[in-house]
Amino acid sequence: MPLLAVPLLIVGLAAAVGGAAGGARAAAPSLLVSAAASLSGPLQALAAPFARAQRAVPPQFNFGASGLLQQQIQQGAPVDVFLSAGVRPMDTLEKAGLLLAGSRRDVLGNRLVLVVPARAPQRTLAIAGLAGPGVGRIAIGDGTVPAGDYARQVLVHFGLTAAVAPKLVPLGSVRAVARAVAAGNVDAGFVYRSDVVQLGGLRVVATAPATSHAPIRYSGAVLRGSRQPQLALAYLRSLGTPAAQARFRREGFESLSDRVP
Repeated sequence: MPLLAVPLLIVGLAAAVGGAAGGARAAAPSLLVSAAASLSGPLQALAAPFARAQRAVPPQFNFGASGLLQQQIQQGAPVDVFLSAGVRPMDTLEKAGLLLAGSRRDVLGNRLVLVVPARAPQRTLAIAGLAGPGVGRIAIGDGTVPAGDYARQVLVHFGLTAAVAPKLVPLGSVRAVARAVAAGNVDAGFVYRSDVVQLGGLRVVATAPATSHAPIRYSGAVLRGSRQPQLALAYLRSLGTPAAQARFRREGFESLSDRVP
C-alpha cells in the first residue's frame, strides 16, 4: 500500500547498514522509529550516541505528521518505536492493542506560537488580530497534525473559528506550515517554538496561552510487534537522560519537569 512504501524502504536500507556495521549486534537490524516531524533535528543528533552506548546499529527514522504515522502503523508498517506530538494518535494505537503494554510514556513538551516571515515588516500581531483585514492566508496543520489540533483549539478559545475559516491553509505537517510561512507563501501560521529555533526564517509574534489548548505532550511507546523490544525500550529510556533532555532544550523543546504545575 502507498503509505507503507517509505517505512518498508527504510527497513530495507537499515538491514543493509546493520550487516555492514562493525561492533554492532550481529545481524541485528536497526530500530525503525516513526516520529513527529518536529523531532527530526534532535533525534538524528542523538542517534549516534545511543548506538555507541548500546553497541547497536543507529536507529533509522520515518518522520511525518503524527496522525499519518499512526495510520501507517495501523496498516502494518514494521515500526519499533512511535513518538507522537499529540496524545490522540497514541491513544488510537493503544485502544487498538498495538502498543507494548507498559511502554507508553511522556517524553517532552513544547509551546505553540504564531509566526510570520522573518523578513515581513515589523508589526504587532496578536492572535486576536488574525480576523482583521491585515492578515490574508494563515497556515495550519491539517487533521493528521497535532499542531493543527492545538491551533484549532486556540482559535476556539479566542472565538475566531468562523472569522478565520476562509483564511486557513491546511498543510500536511508542522514543518510544511513553517516552510510556507518562511517562504512568504502565507501571512502567518501556527508552529511549535522548536520549529522556530531549528529552521529559522520565522519571527514569533505571539505565544498561545497554555490555557488556550490542551497540554502539548510528546509521548513515545514501543510497538507490540517490535522485533527488538528490549532495545526499543532502551531507546525510549535514553530520550529521558539528562544529556538527551539538554539537547531537546537547545532545540526549543521543553522538559516536562520544567513545567510549573
